[in-house]
Amino acid sequence: MKTVYIAFANSNDHPLPSLTREYNGVYTTLLNQHNNAFLLYQDQYANIANINMQLDQFNDQLAIFHFSGHAGRDALLLTDQQANGNGIAQQLGKSAQQGALKLVVLNGCSTAGQVKALLEQGVPAVVATNAPVEDASATEFSLRFYKNLCVKRMSIRDAFNDALSAAQTATQMPLTVAGNLQHGRDLGFLATVPKETGMWELFYKQPSDVDLNPVPIASAATAPKAYTPNEQLTESLFNTLAATGNEDMIYLQKKAQTEGVSTSKIQKALLDVLPYPVSAHLQKLFSADQGDDGYDKAGPRRLGQVGLLFHIVSEFLGFIVISQLWELKLKKQVVQLPDQVMALLTNFFKLNRNERAVFDYIRFIRDLRQAFKDSSCDKIWFFMEELEQLEEQPGESSPFSEACDYLTHIRKITVEKKVPDADIIDMCIASEDMLCKFFEKLGFLHLYTLTSIQSILIEKYRHNTPEEAEYNHRVVKLMDAFGSQELNYYLLSKYIDNSGVIITKQQLPPFDIKRRIYKGEQLAFLNLSPFVIDRNAFESRSDRSNLMFFELYSEDNCCTFKSVMRPEKEADLLKIPLDDDAVAFTPEELEQYRAVRLQFNAFKKIS
Repeated sequence: MKTVYIAFANSNDHPLPSLTREYNGVYTTLLNQHNNAFLLYQDQYANIANINMQLDQFNDQLAIFHFSGHAGRDALLLTDQQANGNGIAQQLGKSAQQGALKLVVLNGCSTAGQVKALLEQGVPAVVATNAPVEDASATEFSLRFYKNLCVKRMSIRDAFNDALSAAQTATQMPLTVAGNLQHGRDLGFLATVPKETGMWELFYKQPSDVDLNPVPIASAATAPKAYTPNEQLTESLFNTLAATGNEDMIYLQKKAQTEGVSTSKIQKALLDVLPYPVSAHLQKLFSADQGDDGYDKAGPRRLGQVGLLFHIVSEFLGFIVISQLWELKLKKQVVQLPDQVMALLTNFFKLNRNERAVFDYIRFIRDLRQAFKDSSCDKIWFFMEELEQLEEQPGESSPFSEACDYLTHIRKITVEKKVPDADIIDMCIASEDMLCKFFEKLGFLHLYTLTSIQSILIEKYRHNTPEEAEYNHRVVKLMDAFGSQELNYYLLSKYIDNSGVIITKQQLPPFDIKRRIYKGEQLAFLNLSPFVIDRNAFESRSDRSNLMFFELYSEDNCCTFKSVMRPEKEADLLKIPLDDDAVAFTPEELEQYRAVRLQFNAFKKIS
């Protein structure tokens, strides 16, 4: 059976404080992944005798060999003595020459000196270091590298490149500069290396050797995991919304205890109480009308829809935060947005379509809010206060962060069509689990109502005083994934800024149910225009909605919007000019979306 061998060795004289954490993390990640596909052998206190015995025993079945601890150009420091690198290379050569060994990782200082011997023995890919590496950085590198290989099923090349960022985060020194380290993994005989040489480097015989995943997978004969798509997601969402006080879910929970409630009824109830950008794509996952290749079957279509659902929900939250920032400026809660906030916004609006399709909106939201804290503006009131729950402390790795990291990866590989066929079922299982963790933090979304203000009329009759005038807002609630949106009328003593898409955090009391009129003094809301628009509010079908997100600001001074329901369909894109006299558009077209143009041009001046 294919074997993965991880060997760790610390030093009594110069102990590495992060090595135990690295061992626990790497071992756990591999253990959770192995699923009887390979033998995992772990050696936390590697010595000469054990290394020799195990490498002889594994012979031609060794798939991955990993070492972490003190090391140098031609030796690894084990718990009892130094191990000669050439000797280890010769023993590893047996597995390499049989085609079993795919990867060797030497996570100590200056191990690049041992690479030549390994490649000569036929080892196809080696991760080694050119310089002293900090203990904490080496740990972060390993943890991210194996998480990428095992959980995300990345290639060696992609896993390596991504792991470098984690290693860099753990040290103040650039990873291309050698220097004195507080906890280095060296043996005291290091040579200097050119400053442009990376501390970690990926060596290989052929480029194709690092464009594969080296972690063995179960054979086709292995019994597949029991998996019912949507089962875990439905139950998790149901419990999450009930725990956050949704009355419909609480009612169904009580009903389920006495007479039972069908899964389809629970799913319909979930879709009815979540904002349209969430429910529209959640409904696709629940859908069973696509045959054997439907979204409710484990396969590439489902995996792609999971990634899209995560992306659209994150994007929706991103536009809420951007809208809030503009609101802070308009209402003079801040005189000037912090420089870092402005830099983040500038970079965001420069993204092209491909970059935006895989953009990390959760990280963007965190960075924006952190920029406010860094500028002593942390006491600013945000409309969606629950977004504070998404923040994390440095070095924290919460289930939510883990879920966002994994789902960002799923979104990227499905957009780029780089999903390994052999891993699709496992990825569908893992992605549903991560989607549950993602939504556990977003249970508050049912507390907010997304609404399209179609028009605003002044209601005042000749027998009324000016103080008795009311503003009648014709609205379409965007809380139904099935398209049967509810047309209502809001009577308010103060008008909402302008017609457009808003999100509210309160329900108005009913005034005339038969005429669908709700009345109140005022409404707590956040205007999402011009980043989220309702296309039908500008066209003939004003009794329905066509929700769109901002997608692209182009060099010809135009904005492109995409359909929330069909974001990847080019035929549904809408291009709106920001110049009043854009020659490529008719006067009628220029007038039609004048409100969007005015608002977007005003937003561009917030600096």
